[in-house]
Amino acid sequence: MSAQVLRGKITNLRKTRESASFFFTDSDQTAMGVVAVAAAAVGLGSQAIAVASATTSIEEEADYLEFELDGQDIRGWVWRCPFSEGDEVEAVVEREGGHYVAYAITRPADRTMALYPHCSRGKLAHVKNAVKWWFLGVSIVLFVGFLIISLAAIGDGIEFVIDIWKNSLPWVGLALYGFFGVMTISLTKKWMPFVRLSEKCFTALGWKNTSNIDLVKTTKKARTESDPGELGVMYFRY
Repeated sequence: MSAQVLRGKITNLRKTRESASFFFTDSDQTAMGVVAVAAAAVGLGSQAIAVASATTSIEEEADYLEFELDGQDIRGWVWRCPFSEGDEVEAVVEREGGHYVAYAITRPADRTMALYPHCSRGKLAHVKNAVKWWFLGVSIVLFVGFLIISLAAIGDGIEFVIDIWKNSLPWVGLALYGFFGVMTISLTKKWMPFVRLSEKCFTALGWKNTSNIDLVKTTKKARTESDPGELGVMYFRY
């Protein structure tokens, strides 16, 4: 079903903080321990690490919204709702039975946006972010690890330290880049349903170059000292 955009003033807003499973299925729990280690090492973001680390639960907290736009009944999940009664908004929705399901809500007045949990980037932006943190994360681990080893071995002479860097670093680096590369690919694929939903919302809103959109990045640029802590984690600026 294709998405559409409804515009109007929020009325009869009801929001509740509830727990639900957005990411993992029951079968994923057996692999969560390995995924948590890989996510932490490559820096795929606090949300990814928190979810992957939740080995005892597959549920997360989010806001469940019920409201009306011009008499239309709308319901949906977002990480955190920054909207209030009477706000003029645009909602990306799909029809489901007698109501609409919202996946993204924007307030054009201040360019604030709330989306379905885990949605924030287009495909290309998502892949570039994963590759960046995979490379940086493993590189930092390698450098710090070998620096500690070198300092511990300095008493055996500089030649011994150089030998460690020349003969061990390439092989250890290759193994770590390979291992965490596989983990990064796995996590990147796991996020793709949210990436596709993000692009679907961006397209419905008429945005261009949807694959390159990165709301985390645009939010960081728009952040000011007066912005709340949830900005960039729970909702965004565009």
